[in-house]
Amino acid sequence: MARRYSALPWVIPEHCEGCGCCADACPQGILSMIETSKPGAMVPWLDQVDQCTGCGMCEAACAWSAICLTGFVKKARERFIKERPDKLPESLP
Repeated sequence: MARRYSALPWVIPEHCEGCGCCADACPQGILSMIETSKPGAMVPWLDQVDQCTGCGMCEAACAWSAICLTGFVKKARERFIKERPDKLPESLP
């Protein structure tokens, strides 16, 4: 079993260029690029939070410092889904 970390990736959309390097670097393959409310603008989304090992490969791959590891991702993700469901693609929970 992979080592579990307490920190998970969180995206800073204002810094993200949508290149997908973070998603490509993820050894678990659980980061997906999704379109934002701005047509054509893409940002990474952590599809399967429980599958993330917190290895930091996504953070290291980002040349723009748009993704960072934090211990508050699960709470922030739940809050975002609850308060901003209009900002989520239909395919996400």
